[in-house]
Amino acid sequence: MLYWEKHDHDKNRHSWYAVTFGHDLLGDLVLTRSWGSLGRRSRQHRKQPVDSADELRAWLQIIGEEREVHGYAVVAVG
Repeated sequence: MLYWEKHDHDKNRHSWYAVTFGHDLLGDLVLTRSWGSLGRRSRQHRKQPVDSADELRAWLQIIGEEREVHGYAVVAVG
């Protein structure tokens, strides 16, 4: 799991973004992205199948770069 947070104190906006990966019930490799506002129950998520470990690594690199561009900082890796 990778977990990012973004804090904008001036606008009182605090967001999180998480990426997990694993196998579904059929044994296919799946990447799951989840995001939402800190302190709120609502959240969004999206699952996408990946074909290989190399594709998974590429997606994790892309997502990490996108989060950095949007002002997020890594909080946890697990």
